[in-house]
Amino acid sequence: MNFVLRRTITSLLFGVAVLFSNSFAQDINFTASVEDRTVSVDQQFRLELVVTASGNINPKNLKVPDLNKNFLILSGPNQSTSMQIINGAMSSTVSYTYILQARNTGKAVIGSASIEISGKEFTTAPIEMTISNAGGKARQQQTTASNGEKVNIGDNLFLRATVDRARVYQGEQITITYKIYTRLRITNYSINKLPTMTGFWGEDFSMPPQISLSNETINGKQYQVGILKKTALFPTQNGKLEINPMEITCQVQVQRQRRSDDIFDQFFNDPFFGAAQTTNIDIKSSSIHIDVLPLPAHNIPPSFKGAVGKFALTIDLNKRTVKTNEPLTLKATISGAGNVKVLEAPNLSLPQDFEKYEPKVSENIDRSGEKISGTKTFEWLIVPRYPGEKRIPPVEFTYFDAAQRRYITLRSNEYNVMVEKGSAEASSAVSGLTKEDVKLLNEDIRFIKTEPGKFLQRDEEIVSPVLFGIISGIPLIAFLSLLFYKRKEVLDSADVVKFRSRRALKLAEKRLKDARLLLSSQQGDAYYTEISRAMWQYVSDKLAIDRAELSIDNVTQKLQEKNISPELLLQIKECLELCEFARFAPGSSSVEEKKKLYGIASNTIIAAEKELVK
Repeated sequence: MNFVLRRTITSLLFGVAVLFSNSFAQDINFTASVEDRTVSVDQQFRLELVVTASGNINPKNLKVPDLNKNFLILSGPNQSTSMQIINGAMSSTVSYTYILQARNTGKAVIGSASIEISGKEFTTAPIEMTISNAGGKARQQQTTASNGEKVNIGDNLFLRATVDRARVYQGEQITITYKIYTRLRITNYSINKLPTMTGFWGEDFSMPPQISLSNETINGKQYQVGILKKTALFPTQNGKLEINPMEITCQVQVQRQRRSDDIFDQFFNDPFFGAAQTTNIDIKSSSIHIDVLPLPAHNIPPSFKGAVGKFALTIDLNKRTVKTNEPLTLKATISGAGNVKVLEAPNLSLPQDFEKYEPKVSENIDRSGEKISGTKTFEWLIVPRYPGEKRIPPVEFTYFDAAQRRYITLRSNEYNVMVEKGSAEASSAVSGLTKEDVKLLNEDIRFIKTEPGKFLQRDEEIVSPVLFGIISGIPLIAFLSLLFYKRKEVLDSADVVKFRSRRALKLAEKRLKDARLLLSSQQGDAYYTEISRAMWQYVSDKLAIDRAELSIDNVTQKLQEKNISPELLLQIKECLELCEFARFAPGSSSVEEKKKLYGIASNTIIAAEKELVK
């Protein structure tokens, strides 16, 4: 009888469980969405796969379609999870975010994605995309050269902004990186417009003074890639936030228009062996959209003041025994990764007979890694006014851990301080002091002088008239000398050609010195760049040739006009060609080969200086 009853109850429970499981499965949704189904080839957009369900879920075995066929995957998958309880009903959301960019124009389809939840597979509907040329890089990157010719660089130069995640909590760090991709010869660049980041607090990472280039292949084309800017962003508000584009101008060396319209004829033939010129090309990155989630609104500890990241708390009290009206120092140090700069001081609870002063704040921020980290220290001066055994309660600091999606409270130990009664003199002397007076407790006493010192009579001369006249004339002589020197300097600087010629050797020696420092390092590109700049800077200043008109033909013509020897002319021309070849095809040169190039450039400049100054 008991066996039959137990079996019946078991069957009923199993049936209820199956019904509950089925009803729960019906509340699961798996969807795919994009911000806009019509985008341009240079436009970044977000693909979001979202699982929503009532109750707690544990999705696994996510399978996404082959995105690489039609798109570049710039970031992802970035996963985030959130839970919400409304009127006792719990709901969960798990999202997977990709940042994509289309490869080609036309129609493209993002296929179905699938995921497994509680042993059942769920799929999304495919998404049809339309990829257009409007707003693309080819249209944006047309410019007019200095001779009025139109230049179209296609996809051989562009600026890209990428983020490590597109869905974060408020206050959680996002890292945005701006990279330049080029197949052209860039001589210089300047930032025209920094990106506006409304709703973010930004901390720039430390970057090397010279851009380090690496090779990267995109769509079968090899680019030289350099990081221009890297910034850690901390959202200060929730919702959909936008990071506007960064705009830069690149100075690119090109050849004058040939009969062929081939882009390689214009850009990839060596400009120093033809009629070369420099043109400015404006490029910009795409906008970035960030989805910022609000921090959980339930069970917020009282000591939470907006800190998000991972932190540790250290409390230090300089002494445990003190006399009345003598100061104590309590120091709270918060260290870890996150937005250290905006951390607020934790609340400090003290006995009523303690007087507390505003804390001294110091910080040390490390911007060299992948995460902004560091320490922030708050140092309080506290003064006990009455004797006895006093208790300083624990100091609490709370931060939100985005990885664990919960608030974490750090708590220090409790401190007991024995306050002894000070001497009668000390007590009566300091009992009425103000906060400003406490700062003077450790200064020496200024005693009353018992001797008046030495006094002078009214009619006694301090300085003789002759000495006074000499001293008075010194400033006038110095002023006239300075005026004469500055006038001579202005007259010398007025002749721009002579001024550039005089400083040519000095600037070349400085660049060669910088190159010598890089000689034994592994920075081959930087070394060859300094050698090349030294040579071209020298001939530009010595021969008064604008940088936009610099070419081997122009240099040769100018040198012939100055009637220099054919040997020196050939030496300068060969040196310039050798520098450019080493700069743009460095290979794996040995230290001896680098030294040889350094010697050739140095000897060429010295020989040119001796003959051109005659």
